[in-house]
Amino acid sequence: MKFKIATAVGLALVNGAAMFAVAVQPAQATDAGREPATAARCGGSLIDRKVARYQGKPIAELVVYYNRGKNCALLNHLGVTRGKRLRTTVFLAACKETRPSRACHFHGRPATEDGRFAYYAGPVSKAAGNRCIHAAGDIYFHGKRHLETSPAASHCR
Repeated sequence: MKFKIATAVGLALVNGAAMFAVAVQPAQATDAGREPATAARCGGSLIDRKVARYQGKPIAELVVYYNRGKNCALLNHLGVTRGKRLRTTVFLAACKETRPSRACHFHGRPATEDGRFAYYAGPVSKAAGNRCIHAAGDIYFHGKRHLETSPAASHCR
């Protein structure tokens, strides 16, 4: 198995003892149980949040952040899905549109992450350069795909 070394040094727990270590994680689309508190997250201001529900209870949230021309999105597991390895996807695209619209014609290649994750998919980032963005995320739970999306072309800056 190939590994990539994270550039940040963080606090790791090994057999219940705290220690500082360089994070090493598998270089593949599975998270092996990564926890949101210890993983790299989006920075900046929260500009959108959509919640997916199952039987009225939240199971996932799509969150989108903006920071100095860069957009970032995550799909977090919530409630009963938290800690369960489920197919989870997050998607972020820059649109050709410069004003909110019902359509998003992609400007460049979208950023996406798709895999079996226990806590979240992402983060994925995209610079939109004064264009609108479109974000989406889905989670498969109890044999059904639950999708959350921002309006087609929105958050135009």
